[in-house]
Amino acid sequence: MSSSTLCQHCGSPVPANREDSFCCAGCSYVHELLHRQGLDHFYDLKGESSLPPVSPQSLRERDYAWLEELTREAVPAGELCLALQGLSCVGCVWLIERIFTRHPGGVQVNVDVVHGEMRLVFDPLMFDALAFARDLQTFGYLVGPPHEGGEKKQTSGLERRMGVCGAFAMNAMAFSLPAYFGMPKDFAFASWFDMIAAVSATLAMLMGGSYFIEKAWQSLRVGALHIDIPIALGIVAAYAGSMGGWIAGVEGLKYFDFVAIFIFLMLVGRWAQQAAVERNRRKLMRDTSVPDSVLLSETNQMRPLRALKVGMRFVVKSGQSIPVASRLLGERASVSLEWINGESESQQREEGQMLPSGALNIGTRAIEVEALEGWQESTLCRLLEARKPGEFRDRGLERLLRGYLMVVVLIGIGGAVYWLLSGAGFAQALQVMISIFVVSCPCALGVAVPLAEELAVSRAERLGVFVRSLGLWKKLLRVRRVIFDKTGTLTLENPVLENAEVLLRLSDEARRALRTLVAGNLHPVSRSLFDAIGPGERVQGHEVTEIIGQGLALRDESGTEWTLGRGEGADAILQRRGVIIAGFRFRDELRAESVEEVQGLKSRGLEVCILSGDRETKVAHIAEQLGLDPQHWQALMKPEQKAAWITQHDQDDTLYIGDGANDSLAFDASLCAGSPVSGRSFLEQKADFFFLGHSLRFSSGLLDTARVHRRATRRVFAFSVIYNVATVIAGLMGSLSPLAAAILMPLSSVVTLSLVALTFGRKKKVSSRRARAEEAVMFPVPHVS
Repeated sequence: MSSSTLCQHCGSPVPANREDSFCCAGCSYVHELLHRQGLDHFYDLKGESSLPPVSPQSLRERDYAWLEELTREAVPAGELCLALQGLSCVGCVWLIERIFTRHPGGVQVNVDVVHGEMRLVFDPLMFDALAFARDLQTFGYLVGPPHEGGEKKQTSGLERRMGVCGAFAMNAMAFSLPAYFGMPKDFAFASWFDMIAAVSATLAMLMGGSYFIEKAWQSLRVGALHIDIPIALGIVAAYAGSMGGWIAGVEGLKYFDFVAIFIFLMLVGRWAQQAAVERNRRKLMRDTSVPDSVLLSETNQMRPLRALKVGMRFVVKSGQSIPVASRLLGERASVSLEWINGESESQQREEGQMLPSGALNIGTRAIEVEALEGWQESTLCRLLEARKPGEFRDRGLERLLRGYLMVVVLIGIGGAVYWLLSGAGFAQALQVMISIFVVSCPCALGVAVPLAEELAVSRAERLGVFVRSLGLWKKLLRVRRVIFDKTGTLTLENPVLENAEVLLRLSDEARRALRTLVAGNLHPVSRSLFDAIGPGERVQGHEVTEIIGQGLALRDESGTEWTLGRGEGADAILQRRGVIIAGFRFRDELRAESVEEVQGLKSRGLEVCILSGDRETKVAHIAEQLGLDPQHWQALMKPEQKAAWITQHDQDDTLYIGDGANDSLAFDASLCAGSPVSGRSFLEQKADFFFLGHSLRFSSGLLDTARVHRRATRRVFAFSVIYNVATVIAGLMGSLSPLAAAILMPLSSVVTLSLVALTFGRKKKVSSRRARAEEAVMFPVPHVS
């Protein structure tokens, strides 16, 4: 297949090793499903956009026990609010609505693309929520528990403030304009116009100005300087002067329209700055492999994790983590320790043996265990609750703001004193001081910097990177060291099937049986085979059984027994009635372009290291491929050792990229951190950014984007300095009226917005769909569009 061929479903380049017109098995399956069910209009709505491919892992069997419980609670009302992963366009909304209408009892579905949610209204006696969730999953959409209330609080609060203050700003401007255009002072309604403008500005101050004043006060209380301080200074000065001028009848002090408009513009900028980041935070649902509660064996009751005590017996479902160190009560169990030590191979445990906190039950059935420690003493609790010691503070910006505030205050007071000594009245001197405080408000910065953030976030998304932290760009400019975990970060999460051609020789019956055997099992071999064979028809109504330490077994509709397990000459063999049908071999493989990216990072003068919990031979092999000498990699490291190594070497200049719970403490010790999307979104929810796909080629592009962001903000700042110098001089001369301030404020914002757009637009233009698709590296994430 030519590298120029684009996937018919998502528009991404088709890998050279695929013979069809799709980039992966997931896209092929969903495209065929849409066509077979007459839903091709989805592609008309999607248009020419290049979209993330469908991950085969998103089409695996999932545990919906949580949904059964939510549905029972919702029975009286017939309403459910659920998180939805995979939304991106109007085509998604249309498709979900069509799927919903074919389920009996469905009344209404409201899909919220911005917040990644959907609200269902249904007849409790007829509607099957589980069937609807599974139906959505066949198209690549994943349904999850509703988002926590706090996740939308910040932007939704700003949205309300912004909307209300927008109305107040329009009122203030509308009732201030007549005075600017010569309305006589003795006009019958002149006093009413002033009063309405004053009330509008007061309400804007209470609703929106209080936001910046509160932020400024919080900043000062912790001894930090934030851009909200000069914003708050300008707002308070303009409002106080306006109220004094209105009461005293001094026209030159009335800035009511300025106060309301300025607050509105600052709220718009702050909302835009946070909206893109919070949108990315909601793209991944909360990780359900770490349960919120456990089922106690003796009482058959659910208890929260914090209630776990030594000696309690509880049940761990398939696919869930063991929350505390425990003793196995059943005969045998199959677990994975990749979250703990980075090794992806499965481990077998016998009855009575200890299971460490954080181990993953990858068997097909639930296991019963006895707690050997309480939740608060467990390793998983320590990793989940670990947090950075404090937010990153830009000391350079704080020094700049400190100097800026001192200069503005001194010039404002000095100007007022000069006019008083020159014989001008108190009102004139006060107008000079207030006009200087007003024009010195960083309006241009407050509007243009959020645009720079938005454009940088959009550019990162084209690289397959989703930013979750507002301070990421400044942090990336400080990075001098990049540290990688090995398993699942430098290497692919699952081992790669070496002899994939064997699958092509299987009969339809054998492929159906193999797909059924591996669809619900979390063993690395099963995950790899599911990736290779892709979703499709399975054996219905027959349970897969696991023989711990030997493999998986299935009896199909005709009574034929199929098994998948270890065998000679292969890592896994498929048998039909005891006769070998196929043998499979696997290998660990680096992510695409890892060698080139590591060399590229080193050529930038960055130090590249590997910290891994895996065995020394494996880490040494990967390091050799990447061209790293022995002093730049460490093996057999526990989570605490990774964090200690970073703490010892870090000077607020370390970027850490990892994917397991054993990387959590290292995340907190680093300046910034990133994580691949693994389907278990624990670290993705802590990271400054997460990335999609099988490639690491995003890393250089991300650093380049940080430099473009810095160039844009520097240009905005340079313009702001020139603008402030000119307007301050005009203010000192007494030539800056409220009308001039009201006109100059939006004009300066337009200029700075143009500077930002031009800076980000200097990149070589991409005119074709193919070029856009080849630039994007948005690979497997549970997504349809």
